[in-house]
Amino acid sequence: MLNVVPIPILNDNYIWTIIHGKKTVVIDPGLSDPVLKYHQKYNLELTAILITHHHHDHIGGIDGIINQHNVPVYAPYHEKFNFKYHQVQENSKIQLFDNTLEFSVIEVPGHTLEHIIYHGNKLLFCGDTLFSFGCGRIFEGTYRQMYDSLRKFKSIDPDSKVYCTHEYTLKNLEFLKNYFKDNTFYEKKYQNLSKSMITLPSLLKDELESNPFLNSSYDEFKKLREAKDLF
Repeated sequence: MLNVVPIPILNDNYIWTIIHGKKTVVIDPGLSDPVLKYHQKYNLELTAILITHHHHDHIGGIDGIINQHNVPVYAPYHEKFNFKYHQVQENSKIQLFDNTLEFSVIEVPGHTLEHIIYHGNKLLFCGDTLFSFGCGRIFEGTYRQMYDSLRKFKSIDPDSKVYCTHEYTLKNLEFLKNYFKDNTFYEKKYQNLSKSMITLPSLLKDELESNPFLNSSYDEFKKLREAKDLF
């Protein structure tokens, strides 16, 4: 049986940890100490690290972890990575937990040029590309790249659970209820959340239905993303 738990770090990051028995896989460890302490506390064996992109709050803990745990790191190619890793790309397959879990890799440039996501067994680890009721800021790519990347989510099993790396749901809903002033849906969603609650994972089918970044035309998406940047 697979279980996924968040290790909260920094202001709003989650290091998602997949647990199978006493073995684990961690995704985007921005800090090492919380991961090491969590594994020590629960007597867990780390078996692999998955990386979605190069931003420091997603890779900052890698060196500290692999200094104590000799485990493989899977990541997209980036010239500044100074740790040993297995390079993965579009359609790469990763076998985890002695072939109990298989992830497929999908390239989603936009937030960064090399950004990837991992999907398998109705689990979707999407880094900073898709958020609940939102999407990532475009730092290195173009609006068209991000738009095309988000369209790839439409081909993923809609019953998948969406594990993004930041707790942005409340902020995203605050923006949407102001942007779509005549839409009471976002207002009601916003009112039902509190600042202290963990809102993730969400369901992909709910995002496909209610997240306007996923179901807008390109022109609407660009206008929406530009407005969010200024919010």
